[in-house]
Amino acid sequence: MCEQSATRHHHDSVAADAKPLSVGHQGMDEIASLVETYLVAERHLVAAVELAGGAVALPDGRTVTVGRAEFDALLGERRKRAWVVIRKQTPMPSHR
Repeated sequence: MCEQSATRHHHDSVAADAKPLSVGHQGMDEIASLVETYLVAERHLVAAVELAGGAVALPDGRTVTVGRAEFDALLGERRKRAWVVIRKQTPMPSHR
């Protein structure tokens, strides 16, 4: 399956499963829960990529790497952040 059709299929399945969020406290609670779930999954993925050597080539041609940054938080405390970067390798155009 090509990336575009896989992405479209994923988007369609997400859109079909998506529930409209009500405005208000209940909707914010659901968003907060989704954010926490996302951050936990991201930490697991960062750890897995680092354990595999820092870069993973997926069978479909995408490469997963880890990005890092350190920044100052609003209250003066320095924080570190890690995330994954997923890139699709595309052929370089020929130069004429």
